[in-house]
Amino acid sequence: MTHPWPNWLPHPDEEEASVLNRRNFIGGAGMAAVLPVISATPASATGRPPLVGTETVQYLRTAVLPLTTMPTVERQHVIPLLDSSLSTVTGLLENARYDTRTGVGLNHLAAQLAQTCGWTRFDIGHQDQASALWNLAFEHARAAGDRDMISSIIADFAYQGLWTGNAKESVRLLEGALARPMHATVRSLLHLRKARAHAALGEAASCRHHLAKSEGELARTSADEPPSWAAWMSEADVEIDGGRCLIDLGEQAPGMKRIDRGLSLLTKPRSKTYAVFQCYRAEALVHEGQVEEAAAVLSSALGTARQIGATRCIDQVAQISDRLRHHPTVNGVEELLSNVKAVQAAA
Repeated sequence: MTHPWPNWLPHPDEEEASVLNRRNFIGGAGMAAVLPVISATPASATGRPPLVGTETVQYLRTAVLPLTTMPTVERQHVIPLLDSSLSTVTGLLENARYDTRTGVGLNHLAAQLAQTCGWTRFDIGHQDQASALWNLAFEHARAAGDRDMISSIIADFAYQGLWTGNAKESVRLLEGALARPMHATVRSLLHLRKARAHAALGEAASCRHHLAKSEGELARTSADEPPSWAAWMSEADVEIDGGRCLIDLGEQAPGMKRIDRGLSLLTKPRSKTYAVFQCYRAEALVHEGQVEEAAAVLSSALGTARQIGATRCIDQVAQISDRLRHHPTVNGVEELLSNVKAVQAAA
């Protein structure tokens, strides 16, 4: 028997359910702090709101969607442009006229932009703003009827649950999301998130079950390409997160082996992911007493995190580095601690 669907999200089978009553506390004031003010759309000569056509949606997609797939090291420089693009699209939805097809296109674009904007806030540690933006993405994905994207956004919330110590909530979210059909790549992602949550809770059997499911779904061939916002999901992610699962379950050696293999598969443009995964490896090294190697890995992760402006990655490095304070004479430790202190002071 699964847990009930969380009361702040609609059940997958309830199209008209009311939404977001728990996390919506950020709603009005919170969103005002996150995004620029949306100016009213000018009225046409007839006094009626202007009509938006499919050409406008296509132009917007061509102009702004590339922003959502930029490497983090580059995307950090265009956060204001992402925010204003989202405000432009939501402004059209609120103030313009459009037919059903155009409305679906605008909602889908708004969902993609809001999801990406949520990640920009998550990466700098602004969890309330990330939640508010993912709520907005959820609403627009639901309006667009994009079930796969809804599942992806739920996976984002589940990942946030892991980072904020709410693994039980992550499990509940993912049980509901996995109850319906979706693209195999998206299903692989959800199973991987669920494996991580079960591992954090020490539930080994459930963790292994969902890890195997994630591997199986990713290996499935499909006539349809994965959605663009899920195309990053790869064997490297399964290997590294699978390794982290094993480490959380106390299996250090096989966990390290999987992480090392995953890191070798990871493509360079995913620098933020690389920094996070390096930290996973460093934690395992610290646990194994390999202090010098851990310091070297953490120094590399710190440099990457600083380059891409990912505060959460810097904090992750700092937390692990703190465990090395009792080894000040080990090569690299003193320099690492000094660099962490300097980076945090400059933040």
